[in-house]
Amino acid sequence: MSQPLTPAEARSEARTATGLFVFAGLVVLISVLALAVWGLPALTMVALAATLLVYLMLAAYAAGL
Repeated sequence: MSQPLTPAEARSEARTATGLFVFAGLVVLISVLALAVWGLPALTMVALAATLLVYLMLAAYAAGL
């Protein structure tokens, strides 16, 4: 069984979750704006950026960061 969270850990978890939700919302907003400006090629740009982000996260995980 896992240990219950302390109030400081709960605040830290909530802060991290809030940051992730804000990041996800901004990604969606930027994607929609790019789609409105550049059309379908914007989807390719978003997909390439997402692929790069995943590769960077995998490299950071492999490096132990």
